[in-house]
Amino acid sequence: MYSRINIASTAKSPSMEPLPRSKKAKEKNTDWCARAVEKSGAINTREWTYVLLLGGTDVMSFRLRVAQSQLRADLLPSFWSESLLLNIPPSGIGNAKVIHVPLMQPAGETFAASRNGVVETPLSAYADAETWPNIALIALPVPQKNILNMIKRFKESRSPIDALEHSLRWLAFAWGVSRSANPILEGMGLPSACMLDTAFSAARFDLTPGVEASLSCPEAIWSAAMRWNSFYEKNHGTVPKGCFVIDHKYGITEQPRRASR
Repeated sequence: MYSRINIASTAKSPSMEPLPRSKKAKEKNTDWCARAVEKSGAINTREWTYVLLLGGTDVMSFRLRVAQSQLRADLLPSFWSESLLLNIPPSGIGNAKVIHVPLMQPAGETFAASRNGVVETPLSAYADAETWPNIALIALPVPQKNILNMIKRFKESRSPIDALEHSLRWLAFAWGVSRSANPILEGMGLPSACMLDTAFSAARFDLTPGVEASLSCPEAIWSAAMRWNSFYEKNHGTVPKGCFVIDHKYGITEQPRRASR
């Protein structure tokens, strides 16, 4: 079972601000992230955790973005295909890595089943702004170390969510295998978002209000950050904040129908 994401407010959050790429040069996503963290406030991992959303333009990203349209009231493709935890070390964002559950499990890692599919990758792997033209940085009011501890638990146990089951379902759909249905329709979210949702829930923070952790996806994280300010103010005393740039949309236009005479 699934339901479309509730929009808690028609007004967009003023704490989530557009941040265009620098026009002086082809700004890499790594450089954009550094500016975004600075704009949203100095790096403070003692009180905040940073999540990244990315939107790609390859076929896999297209399939993932369109699949999430089932959760949108307008049924348009999502801007986002990936969600990652930005792990910022004391040395600064220049040495940051991302923690996620990629659908394509990398070679050279330990057996995926022993880590519930979780991997850590240098942020630089997502530096190319042409491959990943859409990017959002969302700061959430939970100490980074708390979320890292919860992700460690998630990595060591395949309950309550088996991220690899989600990965296989999404791969089958993305590759068009036989009659594989959109996993959203089966109540299965994207594994990396499910990891994040589970970790934040364990830290007593609702990353995607109104959406179960097993159905979490980048679109749900985005909707919560953009539209659920009153919920966060009431339940957590503060709201998510951050920046975004959306340089890629699918050229879909809905022409109004003329009344027949």
